[in-house]
Amino acid sequence: MRKRDLIHYCGAAGIFLMVVLLVLYLANNSIPADNKDIFVSITGMIVGSLSVVIYAIIGRNPEEVSQLQSKVESQSKHIEMLVEQKDEMEKMLIDLQSNLIDNMTIMGSSLFDSLNKK
Repeated sequence: MRKRDLIHYCGAAGIFLMVVLLVLYLANNSIPADNKDIFVSITGMIVGSLSVVIYAIIGRNPEEVSQLQSKVESQSKHIEMLVEQKDEMEKMLIDLQSNLIDNMTIMGSSLFDSLNKK
Protein backbone atom coordinates (compact mmCIF):
# COMPACT_ATOMS: atom_id res chain seq x y z
CA MET A 1 0.00 0.00 0.00
CA ARG A 2 1.39 3.38 -0.95
CA LYS A 3 2.01 6.00 1.69
CA ARG A 4 -0.53 8.35 0.09
CA ASP A 5 -3.22 5.65 0.15
CA LEU A 6 -2.42 4.90 3.80
CA ILE A 7 -2.80 8.58 4.71
CA HIS A 8 -6.15 8.76 2.87
CA TYR A 9 -7.33 5.60 4.60
CA CYS A 10 -6.36 6.85 8.06
CA GLY A 11 -7.99 10.23 7.42
CA ALA A 12 -11.19 8.59 6.22
CA ALA A 13 -11.25 6.25 9.21
CA GLY A 14 -10.68 9.24 11.51
CA ILE A 15 -13.61 11.18 10.06
CA PHE A 16 -15.82 8.11 10.28
CA LEU A 17 -14.81 7.62 13.92
CA MET A 18 -15.53 11.31 14.57
CA VAL A 19 -19.05 10.93 13.14
CA VAL A 20 -19.70 7.85 15.29
CA LEU A 21 -18.45 9.67 18.41
CA LEU A 22 -20.59 12.68 17.50
CA VAL A 23 -23.68 10.48 17.27
CA LEU A 24 -22.87 8.92 20.63
CA TYR A 25 -22.35 12.38 22.16
CA LEU A 26 -25.66 13.62 20.80
CA ALA A 27 -27.41 10.53 22.15
CA ASN A 28 -26.30 11.40 25.69
CA ASN A 29 -26.11 15.23 25.77
CA SER A 30 -28.17 18.14 24.50
CA ILE A 31 -26.81 21.16 22.63
CA PRO A 32 -27.48 24.65 24.07
CA ALA A 33 -29.79 26.79 21.89
CA ASP A 34 -27.19 29.54 21.34
CA ASN A 35 -24.65 27.09 19.80
CA LYS A 36 -27.17 24.95 17.98
CA ASP A 37 -26.84 26.64 14.54
CA ILE A 38 -23.05 26.40 14.48
CA PHE A 39 -23.13 22.81 15.67
CA VAL A 40 -25.75 21.82 13.08
CA SER A 41 -23.77 23.40 10.21
CA ILE A 42 -20.52 21.72 11.25
CA THR A 43 -22.29 18.38 11.69
CA GLY A 44 -23.89 18.77 8.24
CA MET A 45 -20.50 19.34 6.62
CA ILE A 46 -19.00 16.33 8.34
CA VAL A 47 -21.90 14.07 7.43
CA GLY A 48 -21.83 15.44 3.85
CA SER A 49 -18.31 14.12 3.43
CA LEU A 50 -19.30 10.59 4.46
CA SER A 51 -19.65 9.31 0.88
CA VAL A 52 -16.02 10.19 0.13
CA VAL A 53 -14.99 8.72 3.47
CA ILE A 54 -16.78 5.44 2.78
CA TYR A 55 -15.24 5.28 -0.71
CA ALA A 56 -11.78 5.74 0.81
CA ILE A 57 -12.37 3.13 3.50
CA ILE A 58 -13.54 0.47 1.07
CA GLY A 59 -10.68 1.29 -1.29
CA ARG A 60 -12.41 3.18 -4.07
CA ASN A 61 -11.11 6.53 -5.13
CA PRO A 62 -13.52 8.73 -7.12
CA GLU A 63 -10.62 10.03 -9.23
CA GLU A 64 -9.60 6.47 -10.03
CA VAL A 65 -13.17 5.64 -11.04
CA SER A 66 -13.27 8.60 -13.45
CA GLN A 67 -9.90 7.59 -14.90
CA LEU A 68 -11.15 4.06 -15.49
CA GLN A 69 -14.34 5.39 -17.10
CA SER A 70 -12.33 7.53 -19.52
CA LYS A 71 -10.14 4.51 -20.30
CA VAL A 72 -13.26 2.42 -21.04
CA GLU A 73 -14.57 5.15 -23.36
CA SER A 74 -11.22 5.24 -25.14
CA GLN A 75 -11.24 1.47 -25.53
CA SER A 76 -14.79 1.46 -26.88
CA LYS A 77 -13.83 4.06 -29.51
CA HIS A 78 -10.87 1.90 -30.45
CA ILE A 79 -13.11 -1.16 -30.74
CA GLU A 80 -15.55 0.75 -32.98
CA MET A 81 -12.64 1.76 -35.23
CA LEU A 82 -11.42 -1.85 -35.43
CA VAL A 83 -14.93 -3.09 -36.31
CA GLU A 84 -15.12 -0.53 -39.13
CA GLN A 85 -11.73 -1.67 -40.43
CA LYS A 86 -12.83 -5.31 -40.25
CA ASP A 87 -15.99 -4.53 -42.21
CA GLU A 88 -13.92 -2.71 -44.84
CA MET A 89 -11.54 -5.68 -45.10
CA GLU A 90 -14.48 -8.08 -45.52
CA LYS A 91 -15.86 -5.88 -48.31
CA MET A 92 -12.46 -5.81 -50.00
CA LEU A 93 -12.22 -9.62 -49.76
CA ILE A 94 -15.71 -10.07 -51.22
CA ASP A 95 -14.82 -7.70 -54.09
CA LEU A 96 -11.57 -9.61 -54.69
CA GLN A 97 -13.41 -12.93 -54.75
CA SER A 98 -16.00 -11.53 -57.17
CA ASN A 99 -13.30 -10.16 -59.49
CA LEU A 100 -11.38 -13.42 -59.31
CA ILE A 101 -14.50 -15.42 -60.19
CA ASP A 102 -15.23 -13.08 -63.12
CA ASN A 103 -11.65 -13.31 -64.42
CA MET A 104 -11.55 -17.10 -64.01
CA THR A 105 -14.87 -17.36 -65.89
CA ILE A 106 -13.58 -15.20 -68.73
CA MET A 107 -10.31 -17.16 -68.86
CA GLY A 108 -12.16 -20.49 -68.77
CA SER A 109 -14.57 -19.50 -71.52
CA SER A 110 -11.75 -18.18 -73.72
CA LEU A 111 -9.79 -21.41 -73.14
CA PHE A 112 -12.90 -23.46 -73.96
CA ASP A 113 -13.49 -21.40 -77.12
CA SER A 114 -9.87 -21.77 -78.23
CA LEU A 115 -10.04 -25.56 -77.72
CA ASN A 116 -13.29 -25.83 -79.66
CA LYS A 117 -11.88 -23.85 -82.63
CA LYS A 118 -9.15 -26.40 -83.19
